[in-house]
Amino acid sequence: MEQKLRGVNLGGWLVLEKWMAPSLFQGTPADDEYYLAYDLPEAEYQARLLIHRETFITEADFLRISAAGFNTVRIPVPYFIFGDRAPFIGCIDYLDKAFAWAKAYDLKILIDLHTAPFSQNGFDNGGLSGVVRWAQMPEEVAFELTVLERLAKRYADHEALWGIEVLNEPITDGEVWHSMNPMDRFPPRDLALAKGSAPISLDFLRTFYQDAYRRMRNYLSDDKVIVFHDGF
Repeated sequence: MEQKLRGVNLGGWLVLEKWMAPSLFQGTPADDEYYLAYDLPEAEYQARLLIHRETFITEADFLRISAAGFNTVRIPVPYFIFGDRAPFIGCIDYLDKAFAWAKAYDLKILIDLHTAPFSQNGFDNGGLSGVVRWAQMPEEVAFELTVLERLAKRYADHEALWGIEVLNEPITDGEVWHSMNPMDRFPPRDLALAKGSAPISLDFLRTFYQDAYRRMRNYLSDDKVIVFHDGF
């Protein structure tokens, strides 16, 4: 008999969202993770992130989660998790810690690739609000796939891995785009950066998901789950 998942989401830790951690954004006009890196002096940006990542989620939280009867944690991570997209600061060492803590307290982890360069939805939780250009940029689509491959390879044999979510909340065209209206909901700070923003077609999304699946299955055994978001 399969075990029922009882999960909790560790949002706001490795992917920053202002409503979850407003103190990080204090004194800046930034409303998302992208601009926070540019609105703060480099040294202060690094210091704020270090304090946040060290204290927002700790080993004690994993102990409490396990003691409360949960068995799974979903951890949103950014596309720059490996530290190769300056000026953003990588955080793979913190995900490594999370896996060690999960193993210690008998928890499983769902890694959620939560953001994409130039955003997959234009929301603040996509890392850059008011911009939806990722799917139009082949080099960035390819980069996102490399991130998924590296995550799959790194944790494939870890007993705490439950699965990997390919991409959080990509926004598709048609009624979804118009009803959610991300460009009005989150007015872009930089009109030039946002120029050409558009929804993602279902055909593109299916192709991306299939490509991601094939690449990740090179490393992941069949008992590791690959999760696809429905694109709303």
